[in-house]
Amino acid sequence: MLRNDQHPQYFLPEAIGGYCSITCCMGILNYFWWTSFNGQNTWQMMNLFKEWQYSWEEMLDLPEIACKLDQLWFKITYYISYDKESHLNYVDNPENVIFDWYPKKYHKFIKRWENWLYWDAWSAICSLVDTTFDKKIIESLTIDSEYNANITETIKNEQRDWVLFLVWLDYYSLHNEEPIEWLPWWHVVLVSKIENNKVVVFDPGPPLMQSRDIPVEKFMESVNDFWNHYAFMKITDKHGGDSSKWDDKTVH
Repeated sequence: MLRNDQHPQYFLPEAIGGYCSITCCMGILNYFWWTSFNGQNTWQMMNLFKEWQYSWEEMLDLPEIACKLDQLWFKITYYISYDKESHLNYVDNPENVIFDWYPKKYHKFIKRWENWLYWDAWSAICSLVDTTFDKKIIESLTIDSEYNANITETIKNEQRDWVLFLVWLDYYSLHNEEPIEWLPWWHVVLVSKIENNKVVVFDPGPPLMQSRDIPVEKFMESVNDFWNHYAFMKITDKHGGDSSKWDDKTVH
């Protein structure tokens, strides 16, 4: 439940290395529900989001996060930068398109075991051919899907109190660092708004950055460095009513 119509100022815990996605999920719960999840809760929360089948190997990807947050009574809008036909083609034939979706510098992290393609995230893995959660999103009656989306325009149009955006991008581009060749470069962050040509990013790190203003050009560079086609999501709380009717679109 929302508390006094205010969210906590410091809601995002610092990530254990390799667990930025679940840390962002804990940050979402802390933001909307005033919980106090932090790094010591990482394994329990991974079990929750993996429906108690976490084997200490898998990472969370965006479609899986969207479906689990939907089950936890959040309102999710799933945005995709390409058209629905391309999404359906990926769902039906992921191996045929997966190498086209990511820049060549990321291909070395795509590994094969028999007929299974997966991200090798050093400390975790993520299937690239299991499209179960993409199918659930397409079929869902509660998750809205929007295609041909532009991420910066969407954030500008949808930003307001009690709205967060979850974005997957390139860590090293975002942090202006040279990549460590043997470590994967993807990263998950939360975004609240775009203001004065700056994107307000909440970065679980490490290092943790509760609020960081990133120039729009740098933000888009880090998104495009990871994806040739991208996806992201908007999160609101179903308990909070229809935020699209609110007049105040500022985030305090």
